[in-house]
Amino acid sequence: MLVISRKKNEALIIKGRDGDIKIVLIEGERGKARLGIEAPKGYIILREELIAEIRDSNRMSALRDLASLKKIIGEGNG
Repeated sequence: MLVISRKKNEALIIKGRDGDIKIVLIEGERGKARLGIEAPKGYIILREELIAEIRDSNRMSALRDLASLKKIIGEGNG
């Protein structure tokens, strides 16, 4: 992992085949930072906690669907 310090309005660039991603420090204060991110079309930018929430939601949905399917086909009725 690269650890880098930036001052307000300073940026870092991630070079890539499909175009560059630019991350700018908009504002920073006491353990909190606001970032601006520019990326080429085709990139999806998500907060990490949303990815975990979506994954967990999908797992729960799959388990509910499996339970419903078992009821329909008569499995698990002892």
